[in-house]
Amino acid sequence: MARHDQYRLLDELRGVAAVGVLVFHIGTRGGGPALLPNGYLAVDFFFMLSGFVIAEAYEQRLLAGMTFGDFAARRLIRMAPVAMLGALLGGAYLLARHFAAPARSDSLAEVLIANLLNLLILPKVWHGAATGWELFPANGPLWSLFFEIGVNLVWAAWLAGRSTRVLAWLVAASAALLVVCGLAYGTLHLGWEVPSLPGGVARVSFGFGMGLLLHRLRERFPDMGQRTACLALVALVYFLALPLPAIGWTLPVVLLCLPAVMVLAVAAGREAVLPGGALLGRLSYPVYGIHLPLIAIMAGAFKYGGGGIATHWSALALVPVLLVAAFGVLVGLDEPVRAWLARHLLGGKARPFDSAFRSLRRALRELRRGALDHKLVRN
Repeated sequence: MARHDQYRLLDELRGVAAVGVLVFHIGTRGGGPALLPNGYLAVDFFFMLSGFVIAEAYEQRLLAGMTFGDFAARRLIRMAPVAMLGALLGGAYLLARHFAAPARSDSLAEVLIANLLNLLILPKVWHGAATGWELFPANGPLWSLFFEIGVNLVWAAWLAGRSTRVLAWLVAASAALLVVCGLAYGTLHLGWEVPSLPGGVARVSFGFGMGLLLHRLRERFPDMGQRTACLALVALVYFLALPLPAIGWTLPVVLLCLPAVMVLAVAAGREAVLPGGALLGRLSYPVYGIHLPLIAIMAGAFKYGGGGIATHWSALALVPVLLVAAFGVLVGLDEPVRAWLARHLLGGKARPFDSAFRSLRRALRELRRGALDHKLVRN
């Protein structure tokens, strides 16, 4: 982001939303408690964040002459390393499951082809005996990254620089489509399988479009302070945690409440709430990209060994474990690989190992700064 520090709270909320998805999947896939029954709605918040951040970082650059190819290369460099690692981990799990429990698996050919497609961030579009109509059986969350890459490219090719009125009409149309899909399916947990593809299109179109629209209107938001930042954080967690799964609740949350959280966060600006929140924001993408395959691997290993991964509340011990794993991915793979790709594909000068050391030092600085900010707020 061109003015990254101006929107520090957005980084923190992105990290909180990623942990929300992690806790949601621990509850649905890891035997843990359902603390965030609507945690999947964090994905809609991610789409809104993406629209705002992409407009902040790239709109003026595209209008000033950045080519579509340069934009596409930068977005793929940003997203591909973690996405491909998650697909490799999930693909290894599916392959191991095929040999350990063939009755609970797709055929070997289907597993291999689906793994290859998912590694390339492309969906599986056939029905599997075990995976059903899942688009990304190797790593479920890749469906949203696939849609996000698509909407990023559509925006860069056609929407960047369009009038606010055009954006508003597109947001209204996508909201109408989201209402139709939500009522037709009875849920907003859509987009991760072939039958609900229209719902996925509606979710990403509305969320990303809303982020673009809020970015266009950001100068009209009043400058608000620490209490607003805390309210935005509490509201986000509240909307993900309230145990009301009915479509009559989730539709207003996505259409009205999550955009309101975005407005509060943008208005709060530089205000920070959580100690180490900046680091949590940096961890958000690795957490989102690798957590589900790791949960599946650990659950499968314990089950194959005759035990269980955890029982109810003890499953939450996976949260710090997966955060540490995400940190290792961030400083050991994601940032160094992106630096290497930027150097060779975009003419950058960063070196992978230098990037890894800088990343580690930056993480330590962010932890210290977060602790200091928290202390100053208390005082």
